[in-house]
Amino acid sequence: MNRLVLIAAALLATAPVLAGVRVESTARDIQTQVADGGPDVVLIQDGMLKSTHAQSTETTLVKQGVFYLLDDKAKTWYALDEAAVKQAAADTAVVMKKMQEEVKKWPAEQRATYEKAMGAHMPGVFGKKNKYSLSVTGRNETVEGRACSVWLLVKNGTPYEEYCVAPFSSLPGKEDFEKAFHDLWDAFDAVTMGLANASDYVDVRQSIKGYPVRIRSLDGGEQLRAREVVVTKWVEESLPASTFEIPAGYKETVRPQMEQ
Repeated sequence: MNRLVLIAAALLATAPVLAGVRVESTARDIQTQVADGGPDVVLIQDGMLKSTHAQSTETTLVKQGVFYLLDDKAKTWYALDEAAVKQAAADTAVVMKKMQEEVKKWPAEQRATYEKAMGAHMPGVFGKKNKYSLSVTGRNETVEGRACSVWLLVKNGTPYEEYCVAPFSSLPGKEDFEKAFHDLWDAFDAVTMGLANASDYVDVRQSIKGYPVRIRSLDGGEQLRAREVVVTKWVEESLPASTFEIPAGYKETVRPQMEQ
């Protein structure tokens, strides 16, 4: 989910952009500052977006409110417009409901073991829903030259994630990043409506006043995990229109369906 957070301010931007914007984020070791690999890159211009990930062969394009999901290894793509997003959400809800009903038929001991194991991954479907809260710690830091304030996300009463948040106004680019940030989380909420826990996380994340330029996770207490994800570059640059086109030779395919 961290990757989603770090591209959220750019996704679904609708205001015109006079110059393109490049946002790069990198996962790295907190102590050594050594990166795990290349950066994730988000490019936006004139309301269009392109997102690539260092650890993935997938590319996301967004144009006129339509998501284009590209598999750069298979050289295929499929589109998700508003209707398709709603259908994906409905499909997810049906699958989750069917799964719940099927598990209810299992012997009590087998059912309890399964629900306990799945509860960590699908709270609200199996097990109790997670409860989240977000607060400003009062700490101010500088990350890659950007001043930011530290926010703490608490999950079920335990510190879970730490964000260093920079005001949108302090970042290069004149488009409305704040609106884009909230639009992305609204879209994420829609497509995951079948997972009851997701919307609670989205509601809390929506309350952040700015953009997280650094994300750190905690190990269930006060101790930080070894890795962090940091925005290492946020600059304006002119981007050719071809940046946001599906490459020649890619074939259209259908959206993967969840088994029902």
